[in-house]
Amino acid sequence: MKKLLITGYKGFIGSHLYNHLKDSFDVDGIDFPDDIGDFKTDKIYDIVIHLAAFAALRDSLENPDKFWENNVEKAKPLFDYCRENNVRLLYASSAGVYGWWQNPYAITKKVNESMAPPNSVAMRFFNVWAEENSRVDMLYRMLQENTAKYITRHKRDYIHVKDVVSAISYLISCPSFTGSIDIGNGESIPVMDIAKAMGRDLPIKDVVGEPDSLCADTTQLRNLGWSPTTSIKEISINS
Repeated sequence: MKKLLITGYKGFIGSHLYNHLKDSFDVDGIDFPDDIGDFKTDKIYDIVIHLAAFAALRDSLENPDKFWENNVEKAKPLFDYCRENNVRLLYASSAGVYGWWQNPYAITKKVNESMAPPNSVAMRFFNVWAEENSRVDMLYRMLQENTAKYITRHKRDYIHVKDVVSAISYLISCPSFTGSIDIGNGESIPVMDIAKAMGRDLPIKDVVGEPDSLCADTTQLRNLGWSPTTSIKEISINS
């Protein structure tokens, strides 16, 4: 049985992934940030899945040093371990790397891709969501709970967390794939449309430090056999 390590296994994506894989693999989980920055182990894993990171883009504009320390400095021991032991690494990158210069969070993800060992995959996550228990700072949950104060003119690619877990599972089963890969639904949707579908009439605000539109190129994932199963448009209309 393959030995896997998941960092951030208590987080939004990590908890879903851990529950999905724990019966098929010998899975260890560690969380963020304290036991990541001081990462040491005598175990040799077959695969490390690194999901532990700070991901709040707008918070990174106010606290750039915090994001650099947690997303870059504390990832280094883990990346070094994988490089030194030739352990396959699947790690959370971001769609933000396509406009990496626009905010500190995206910069940390661009740096992660530059420092990653050869036997690795940069999983460029787009906007991950779920009907329940998504992060409190994510738009879908804020619209659900009516805590959103405004809406933007952005277009975003929303991918369900179960489809993310499925994509990671395909990457686990394709050991020859390395490099970067988009993990999204493959459709760019105006966030205003989601808000309207959920019955939220919010003021429009123009914000800085973010790309206007993001859409995943799912060609590589589909070539691995993956396809999305859930569209946020269908769920939002019924919310």
